[in-house]
Amino acid sequence: MVMPVRLLRAFPILALMSLPTPTFAFVQISQRSHLSKPSGLVRPGGAPLVRPVHAPTVTDPTGLNSDTSEVSTDGDNAGLAPVTASRRDILSGITILTASHAVSFFAGVPSALGASSADLGAAGSPIAIIGGGGRTGMEVAEALAGSEGKLHAVTMTRSGKDPFRIIKLPTEIRERLEHYPESVDVKDEAAVLAALKEINASGVVFAASASKQGGNARDVDDVGVGNVAKAAKSTGSRLILVSALAVDRPESKSYKVTNDMGGYVNKIMDAKLDGENKVRSVMGPGGDYIILRPGVLLSGKSKEGAADLELNQGDTVGGGLSRDELAGVVVGALKSGKKGVTVEVYRKRTTTKLQPEFVVPSGNELTASSYIGLFENAKSDL
Repeated sequence: MVMPVRLLRAFPILALMSLPTPTFAFVQISQRSHLSKPSGLVRPGGAPLVRPVHAPTVTDPTGLNSDTSEVSTDGDNAGLAPVTASRRDILSGITILTASHAVSFFAGVPSALGASSADLGAAGSPIAIIGGGGRTGMEVAEALAGSEGKLHAVTMTRSGKDPFRIIKLPTEIRERLEHYPESVDVKDEAAVLAALKEINASGVVFAASASKQGGNARDVDDVGVGNVAKAAKSTGSRLILVSALAVDRPESKSYKVTNDMGGYVNKIMDAKLDGENKVRSVMGPGGDYIILRPGVLLSGKSKEGAADLELNQGDTVGGGLSRDELAGVVVGALKSGKKGVTVEVYRKRTTTKLQPEFVVPSGNELTASSYIGLFENAKSDL
């Protein structure tokens, strides 16, 4: 008898009961049409990577982000040998297993509710980076997979091209960073949801923004954000949204100048605020999200990391910071465990008030020596 997959997932012991030892059980898992495509996750500069099944890991528990460009390259992949018992094999076909492996098998099947917090960024439940081809997205990818995050991550781009294809990465980053080789367009809600399900995402970083090729501000920073929020909610993924400073201050100079630049970024501040509100509405009060509002993105690299930075709440004070500092804050936000939080982020020495009537300090400053620590006293959205 073939047991319904839903029952087998909920009650793994039924798998043992249904197996006439020492014969084999054939478990059919429904197939989504997009999973039949031959392409798989790829490591930067490598061939399609077939991911092994992993059991859940148990461990102790002022301005605008102007990054609108997508960096893509072409080229052929050169080979990583596939490994057996891949998650793709399970999702797209029939897996044969013996009774003695039944329980461990079902521990490795992704839950319909998403990965647990203990699995955040594990090999079998990576962090998806939406807009992974932009300069900020690429910086986030390196921070997540590098020594700061030590998390497994998957870059996703509208074009489907690997942004790191011709870039030589350190070994520790290359081993944790992969690329989803199909198009993930935030305007296509179904495609976003399918991609997150396919990789069993435990977290999502939204680092996309309006671009000439990808869509205007309303399409990407508003509707696109809402689509990703729905997908994250559906898959039980933690969501980090990279928004912009001053979106709550339409009378500020930063808001007015940035909002009226015209072209595909016209009304981008309006769109970003609407996108933020979609996240809060979809994820709900205390939902598993953090909204980051970076100031002007500066050239150069961080000198002291988190110690140079300050978070704030209330959208009255801001400044600038480098992309690697922002990427570190993304890592801290993911790992902090905080939920339903919105913060501004900038270097302390660039601090400026957004409107003449505001004061510095605001009284809502958050500082720490680590990126995770920056969020320790952050207040949840009302």
